[in-house]
Amino acid sequence: MTQTLKPRKRNRSQRQIAPYLFILPFLLSFLAFFLIPVVYSVVISLMKYKGYGTMRYVGFDNYRRLLTYGAMWNSLLNTLQYFVFAMIPVMIVSFLLAVMVRSRVMSRYQKIYKPLIFLPQVCAVVASALVFKVIFGTNVGAINQVLGTSINFLGDTKLMKLPVITMLIWRNTGWYFIIFLSGLTTISEDLTEAAKIDGANSVQTLFRITIPVMKPIFKLTFITYAIGAFKLYTEPNLILSKDEAPLAVAPFVNMITTNINGGNLGMACAAGWILVVLIMFLTIMQMGMFKEEQ
Repeated sequence: MTQTLKPRKRNRSQRQIAPYLFILPFLLSFLAFFLIPVVYSVVISLMKYKGYGTMRYVGFDNYRRLLTYGAMWNSLLNTLQYFVFAMIPVMIVSFLLAVMVRSRVMSRYQKIYKPLIFLPQVCAVVASALVFKVIFGTNVGAINQVLGTSINFLGDTKLMKLPVITMLIWRNTGWYFIIFLSGLTTISEDLTEAAKIDGANSVQTLFRITIPVMKPIFKLTFITYAIGAFKLYTEPNLILSKDEAPLAVAPFVNMITTNINGGNLGMACAAGWILVVLIMFLTIMQMGMFKEEQ
């Protein structure tokens, strides 16, 4: 009797252990490449550390210095401006394009419109930034050549954000167009047909059926766009400078890279965690805005 029970117990224990063996590579990589670095960055943010030598504990002095540093608040304001002035056109244009492509008139040519609209998202960021730098150039820029002007888009601090915002709109519209288009496919045609039978026109159907049903998709897009916008780095630095953008138009991530290049890893980690807190706060705020409407 005991001889027959032992193999069964072994097989049962093996079946219980097997799933953990399959996820073990992920757990080890998550521990090595995410959890340990995250904890280590928190520790470094409380230290004065150059990346080599000994660490000196300074507590929250790195955070205090950043929060009282005018350049940090200026870079945060720049990031907010990039976020707001690019997000509004991106969301409106991408949603309207998705609605147009889903319409009966335009649905015949979806195979042509979809790739063309999504094409900017496929282009490399560095190549796109260099192209926009040429387009907005002062002396040989395409815009100034066409208009016959010499507007200093890349040198005037009042205009330097315009090329960056334009590129962000151009690149992100295709991505969110695909998201909105996917969301529109979840709307039952019975709802739209019922609305037409009741006498609703296209505009009334859009505002009373399509947009209310799409609110979870709007929530997703706003949150994902906010996370990406606060991590903005490549576009402004490549368009507005060879190395780093001027302080008047620099994004918040420049606070991290500048401190790393200056040999102050403690300040860089502290700036990174301030960015994490800001993204978390903005995400929670946006989730709260959509909570009641759901």
